[in-house]
Amino acid sequence: MEIIDTHAHLDLPDFKGEFERILKRAKEGDVCQIINVGFDLESSSRSVSLAQNNREIFATVGIHPHEAKKWNSEIKNWIIELSGREKVVAIGEIGLDYYRDLSDRQTQREVFSEQIEIAKSLGKPIVIHSRDAQGDVMRILEEHSPELVVLHCFSGDTLMAEWAFERGYHLSFGGPLTYPRNERLEMAAAIAPENLIMVETDCPYLSPVPLRGKRNEPSYIRHTLIRLANIRKCSVEKMAEITTANARKFFSITNP
Repeated sequence: MEIIDTHAHLDLPDFKGEFERILKRAKEGDVCQIINVGFDLESSSRSVSLAQNNREIFATVGIHPHEAKKWNSEIKNWIIELSGREKVVAIGEIGLDYYRDLSDRQTQREVFSEQIEIAKSLGKPIVIHSRDAQGDVMRILEEHSPELVVLHCFSGDTLMAEWAFERGYHLSFGGPLTYPRNERLEMAAAIAPENLIMVETDCPYLSPVPLRGKRNEPSYIRHTLIRLANIRKCSVEKMAEITTANARKFFSITNP
């Protein structure tokens, strides 16, 4: 069985001194490849470095909505430059976050739009962060019409899920799928077309049940995969096969 963790942050200090052990546990847990996701210029650079130094890791580069207030022409040019590096497979994570509002909303929208256009010009997929901003995320995506989009750690309602499916956009499910009283998310997972679903950890955040509250890591993805398989009434092996094939196609990555 092979599993791809489509969203991780292994460059963060949470993993300092344990990186090799974490990769070993991931391999033992059938995780064959990991997408390490940038959220600002520094983390994007670290993600690229991780990808270049580890066969099983790929990188994305982008500016998270929390960091949108720092956006300028220099950062834009760096993101474009980094996106051309070896094993950089997407632009992200980008989007809108109205829960924390660490950058003002108009700036978030402008930087989100600009990065979508960068991704389109480069022919790169887009990894979307959306929190309490469903309407504006949908509107901006409709305005710019990118082709390859994944809504990471999907937390929207069935309306947003169906809207995404109509456009061929992917949903990636993380630890919250395993949490109790989450009928809305379970419904989205149940109705998703087979070719538009992926799994992730978003580590070190959002550990799945029964490990909730612990620091998350790629090996924990199995719990999310099991829950997704149960919801969709198929075997874990089949669910791994489906989500891994989808991830490889979406990110244009080959077998390890």
